[in-house]
Amino acid sequence: MKYEFFPADPAHFAASLTLDPRSERLTWSVPPGQDSLLVQTPYGVDPTREADALRELLERVCGARPPEGRFYELSARVSARYVSADEKAREQGCRANGEACTYTVFPCVVTGDVCAAYLAGGRDSLSSPRFDAPMNIRVAVAPVKSYAGFWLFRRELPVEFFRVAFAGKCPENYRDGDIEYAVNDRWRVPVTRQMIERGEFYVRTERKPVLTPRNAGVRLIEPRREG
Repeated sequence: MKYEFFPADPAHFAASLTLDPRSERLTWSVPPGQDSLLVQTPYGVDPTREADALRELLERVCGARPPEGRFYELSARVSARYVSADEKAREQGCRANGEACTYTVFPCVVTGDVCAAYLAGGRDSLSSPRFDAPMNIRVAVAPVKSYAGFWLFRRELPVEFFRVAFAGKCPENYRDGDIEYAVNDRWRVPVTRQMIERGEFYVRTERKPVLTPRNAGVRLIEPRREG
């Protein structure tokens, strides 16, 4: 199938793309009877600026049919899904393909073996055809305290370990290294899916390790302290 991109016009436009975090569904507005092509890119990346490269990926990966039924991976962190007008009306949108990314909807028309897609409008619009979906990860870093002696002679020992604890399940599309932690401002260590799925890990250091997102779409959230 061939893909062609054209400027948006009054008959072919898309707006109000959003993601409901509870249902994990994408919803958007297009004219009645309008098919849609959804594109998922790294967080903050606008695919309309790379329409030629996107066209080549779609033609090479998707073959003779549009990418129906699910998101098809076109390249690292770039995926696409075709949603017919009937499917959109029936399903009230479609299931998202994870977070820490940007979604863009292109209204499109499939005629024979050609898919004509129309470039979305600007991000500054109040009813944008693009949506930035951050990945929120709740994490707490605390020293592991230890003591020696008894009663009046009990004393706290110098900190040797810190506990890094995650709340909630690991997001579906978290990739190893989306977060890293620094030890003593020298060594940087990637945080893997397995570490998050385990719920916690320990770092041997006298100074609090600093966690930093390496993916622009990842947001680290510290749990609220009670009291």
